[in-house]
Amino acid sequence: MVRKGMSRPRRQALKEQRHDQVREEILEATMSVLLRKGPGGFTLNAVARELQLTKAALYYYFDSKETLLFELIYRGLDRQTQTVGDAVEATDTGADALKAMIRATAGYYGARMDELRLTYMMPQADSAGSMSMTDERFERLRPFNDRIFGAVAERIEADQEAGRIPGHVPARRLAFVAHTSVLGMLLMEGLVESVDDPLLHARPAMVDELVRAFHARLRPGG
Repeated sequence: MVRKGMSRPRRQALKEQRHDQVREEILEATMSVLLRKGPGGFTLNAVARELQLTKAALYYYFDSKETLLFELIYRGLDRQTQTVGDAVEATDTGADALKAMIRATAGYYGARMDELRLTYMMPQADSAGSMSMTDERFERLRPFNDRIFGAVAERIEADQEAGRIPGHVPARRLAFVAHTSVLGMLLMEGLVESVDDPLLHARPAMVDELVRAFHARLRPGG
């Protein structure tokens, strides 16, 4: 409750804080519904029931089912980008940046496999067409690629200019392929675990192999 006599800026700050809190609760409820019921069971009514809200109340925060789903995916990518981007920016060389990206991506999603599935697999399995990608949405997502792939590429290219690594290596493409390789490894791990047939190889060992493989690409003759 807002106290009587509270200043207008303070009232506005509390209102915005409450708005953000409810918005976050709706996103968490959406994730819960998707994990339990899949894309086919994802409806605004289901999310509203999860929170004991009315469907009309949801529309105050998200104007459509599509918007809600996109914002959930956007939130996951934003968090991952912050974690991986910070790890990359703490490095000085191309090899260290590539290694940091691989390890940070594996560490982030390895602890959040449900988020990985929702972000990268759910849109592909969405036969109900719960979300379409507009130009505006693509524009919001592209900076994530620049923060990670661009930062790795900058460090590789700086090393190339200094003659420390071969100049023929396509820096940004290498960063992209390394990132997708980590995602593929984790998605395979999640797939076999879902049918109770875990991989023979431990995740740390597989991550080490990826680091060695991509690091070798930066050596002379790589």
